Amino acid sequence: MINTLSSSTDRFLADISNLSNRLIKAQRQVSSGLRMQTVSDDADQVPALLELKAHIAHNNQLKYNLGRAQTEVNAAEGAISTATSLMDRARQIAAQSATNFTSDGTRQQLVSQIGDIITEMYSLTQTQVEGRFVFSGNADQNAPYAGVDFAAPNSLGTYQGSANTRVLEHPNGSTFSVSLTADQVFDSGASNTSVLKALTNLRNDLATNNLNAIAVDTADLGTSAQYLNGQQALYGDIQNKVADALTFQTQLNTQLQLQLSNLQDADETSAILEMQKDSIAQQAALQAHAALPQKSLFDFIG
Repeated sequence: MINTLSSSTDRFLADISNLSNRLIKAQRQVSSGLRMQTVSDDADQVPALLELKAHIAHNNQLKYNLGRAQTEVNAAEGAISTATSLMDRARQIAAQSATNFTSDGTRQQLVSQIGDIITEMYSLTQTQVEGRFVFSGNADQNAPYAGVDFAAPNSLGTYQGSANTRVLEHPNGSTFSVSLTADQVFDSGASNTSVLKALTNLRNDLATNNLNAIAVDTADLGTSAQYLNGQQALYGDIQNKVADALTFQTQLNTQLQLQLSNLQDADETSAILEMQKDSIAQQAALQAHAALPQKSLFDFIG
């Protein structure tokens, strides 16, 4: 008889404990909105949950990287856009100075104007974003050129940056380059493609009043300006790629968040019903147990 009572009591206590645990679990789900809060809630789904959260974290990091790249690309494209306007001015000066109606004295004044354009070009090569030189390739802590030096063939001297080998990861898993170097944009090839060499040659030939050379310079300014327009178009394409990648990132993030919600969020309605059911069952069990006859050992000894 004593063993029977002990076994019954143990079973009652175990049932009450189970009800309490289920009630606490349901209450946590209702208060937090989460179905999975600890490993024990659904151990089989933990690896999938961890992998999904890692994917979300990586996708958010890509958004940050793309945002920084977008700022740099926009700054670079803006610099090149300004450079194309400077080339238009230089071509006007070249056309003006190539005629016999322009005096030697006027050409000497135009030398200074071309020198100013070269100095402005130098400033554009120094474009920075967050302390990084956008036209210095991988060596973005180094200025691409040390300064203006009209004695140099390109008026700026040797390029001091490095090649660009860095790429940006697209959220779809592909990669693409997001920058060009100053020597690619402003000083690529001979004077018919190098903006800096074409400007330098024009300045030198204006200084010596060399009309025949100025005519060649005028043609070179035209082709180098076209080349510069091509570099601007490349940056326009990069801008589109970055914008598309950001749009893709946003869409992917929405999908990942939905998967996360499906995996870990609680069904609030079911949780509330479970909480109410377990609470009623717990109260009923306690009331029923309290109504049982209370007997001591001496009641059975007689």
